[in-house]
Order: sequence, then C-alpha cells, then structure tokens
Amino acid sequence: MDNKLKLDIYKKIILSRRLEERIAELIKAGQVGGFMHPGVGQEALQVAAITTLRPSDYMLYAHRGVAYWVARGIPIEKVLCDLAGREGGTDHGKGGVMHVVYPELGVLGASGTLGGCFPIAAGAGLSIKVKHEDKVVLCFFGDGTSNRGTFHESLNFCAVRKLPVVFLCENNGWAVSMSTEKSTAVKDIADRRHGYAMPGKTFDGNDVEQVFDAVNQAIKHARAGNGPSLLEAKTYRLWGHWIGDPDSYRSREEVEKHWRRDPIPIYERKLMDEKVLVESIKAEIDEDARVQIDRAIEFMQNQPSPNPESALDDVYA
Repeated sequence: MDNKLKLDIYKKIILSRRLEERIAELIKAGQVGGFMHPGVGQEALQVAAITTLRPSDYMLYAHRGVAYWVARGIPIEKVLCDLAGREGGTDHGKGGVMHVVYPELGVLGASGTLGGCFPIAAGAGLSIKVKHEDKVVLCFFGDGTSNRGTFHESLNFCAVRKLPVVFLCENNGWAVSMSTEKSTAVKDIADRRHGYAMPGKTFDGNDVEQVFDAVNQAIKHARAGNGPSLLEAKTYRLWGHWIGDPDSYRSREEVEKHWRRDPIPIYERKLMDEKVLVESIKAEIDEDARVQIDRAIEFMQNQPSPNPESALDDVYA
C-alpha cells in the first residue's frame, strides 16, 4: 500500500468510529429508532477489505457496523436515513439498517436472515461467470453464521463451479452471547475450506495491512478465474451485541484486554512511526469527520417519514 491509500483507509476508519458513536447517542436520545448492531472494534478490517474492491465488484455485508457503507462510499446521510426510517435512505426508509442496498456500487445488501448472504453471493458469482464479466463478489459473515447450512451448501457450489467469490469471516469470538469456543467444532473457521478444496487463511483482523494483503490476494485469485476462497479475520467487538446490550455474558477483564488491542490507536501509531500521519493531520481528520456527521444528521432530521401509500412499492420487480 502507498501512503495515500494508507491515509485514505485511516480516514474511513475514523469516520466509521465517530459515526457509530454519534448513532449510539441518537438512539439513546430517542432520535433514531431501530435495532443497531455496532461494529466498534471491527472497522479496520471492514475498511481494509473493501478497499481491495473495484467500483464494479459486488459486496454483501454482515450485520455489524457502518464501516461497510462508509468504505464503499455510500453517502452517510443515506445510511442515517435508513437507520431512522426516513425517506432519504437507500431503501427510502422502509428497510432499516439490515437492508441498505446501493446497486450503483455493487452493494447487494445483507439478508432477511443470518446465512442468507451465502446463496446470494453464490448467485451473484454465477451471474458473473455466465455473463463473462470481470467482477468478483466479497461476502462478509460472522463466526456464528458459519454454522448455518447455507454456508456449506454455498461454498460447495462455488467451489464446484469455480465462482469468483471471496468469503470473509469476521470472527469476533461471540455469536450474540454464545462464545465461538462453545458453538464451533473447529478452532479456525478458515480450516473449513479443506472440505471444499479452496484456498484460504486465518489472520489478524486488527492489522490493517494483513487484512488488505490477504483479501487482495484472494480477490486477484477469484478475478483470474481460479474460484473462491475462505478467509478468516480474528477480531473482537468492543461494544455489546446491540446498543443497550448489558453485555453480562463477557467478563470485564476480557473486554478490557481487547480494548488494549483496539485497531485504531494501533494503526495510528504505525502511521505516525512511518511519518504518514502527524498530530495536526490527525486532528483535521477527526474534525472533518465531525463536520460530515453533523451535516448528515441535519439532512436526516429534515427528511420525512415514508408515505404509507408507498408501502408496497419496490416489493416486486
């Protein structure tokens, strides 16, 4: 990565963290409703992975955090409108945070249920192959979702057809309140690739450059017609499962240990050591994020709720 790219990734990580902090305030103040799963602690891997994509590629995000959309370039005022159920959102305020869809940048959404992303990714990959397009699919998912049947069916299908799909597991150690150690037979979810004869690896999801390099390699592999890969980024969610989660199933010692591995200060120190970032630029980036978020909140607050008569619009193609 060159210095410009490193700084761009840092800016998007900071914007994502600051946006989630403000969203939490809006929810607690009753200004934004809905069920929000924060991605604090996982922004670095989401931004770094998405940075490897071309604008024409497809992406399916997991359900945790806003960094997917920030990294892909969806205007944050649209994301806030989706959260708040306002007309200005990508789904016109009718789908909520789980249904942010932006075809202009290949964002195919998530799914109505956990595990639904896998067959959608396989279908998108099949369409690429049938149309002979120069595209790939990046499909994010969590550790708990890897135990769904659709995971195994879709990976097998993609491997058999050699489809250009990269499956990226964000293993944060917890599926809601169930630890991965108790729910999953394998230690490393990427080891499941052996059952489908596909390449892959496990790496540190808190290390921006490790994430970028691993995903970039898998994207190139898929784009060259060599088929899918299964990647696993070991990370941790620093907040609870949802805004307001009492988080009583984890010990304070565990959470505090992982706060010391927060990827943002780690990446900041690295960029400062490399002279890519200095305190004055860091302050400017933080202030720019605040200004962007203030403007986006003002936009959201001035948008109307969807017209009830439009409830059935967009239901059928």
